[in-house]
Amino acid sequence: MKVLVIGSRGTLGKLIAKNLEDEFEVFGTDIAPADGDPRYGQADITDFARVLDVMKGMDRVVHLAVASGGAFDQTPSETSISDFEQATMAVNVNGTFHILEAARRLKIQRLVYMSSLTALLGDRHRVRYDSSTPLEPTNLYASTKIFGENIARAYWNNHGVSTISLRLGQPFPIGHAFDNNWKTKTMSRSVFVAVEDVCQAVRCALQTDIPFGLYHIVSASDNQRVDIETAREIGYVPRAYLTGEGIRWIEDGCYPPPPGPVVTHNPENLLPVEKA
Repeated sequence: MKVLVIGSRGTLGKLIAKNLEDEFEVFGTDIAPADGDPRYGQADITDFARVLDVMKGMDRVVHLAVASGGAFDQTPSETSISDFEQATMAVNVNGTFHILEAARRLKIQRLVYMSSLTALLGDRHRVRYDSSTPLEPTNLYASTKIFGENIARAYWNNHGVSTISLRLGQPFPIGHAFDNNWKTKTMSRSVFVAVEDVCQAVRCALQTDIPFGLYHIVSASDNQRVDIETAREIGYVPRAYLTGEGIRWIEDGCYPPPPGPVVTHNPENLLPVEKA
């Protein structure tokens, strides 16, 4: 089975592509230049003709590509928006549309779309995030991910394009300054996901017989605010169990019961605020 990983030069893309190689014939594409491996090429997903070209002959596609590198760019002037914001719209909206339309035309068997848990985290004080939680995007990026989920549903309803969308929590370790926040902040622990669990989720999404679905992907923790039971439908059972003391690897999904009520605030957020 030929699997194309779009966004294969990113941190997660490299890990996922390598993880799949023992079971699939893996190809990759990214806006970054290829490294000489003939299985990996360069493509800008805002170019529809190029998307069609790289997806030809593939059985399944994993769509990881996102705009990156400037989440905190400031608006350059009062009459314009930042380059990062423009790239976010071009890649996450137009690029995702291009991939779905190419999947329809080429009759791709399965698309795995990497969405984001930020689609729900606008209200960070919620005790529970599950399939009934209303959409509350945190920012522009999260809003574009919701667009991807919705257009995938439209392509399933109207054209039968099979898509499994994964609402990914914060993956680690990926070289970010906040890689270890799950250790020090109980609140944060509930939305983190070990890269080993990310790779497992992608495998499950590629192989499940369920033709369409949307699932939350986080690791298990002692502050379980995010529903991980629904994802068992596609075979996903997180192996990492996160606590303040470290990671326990639990193969069978029999996690210890929560030690108490979930934590929605870190202690420093509970200090009284002095009013002017």
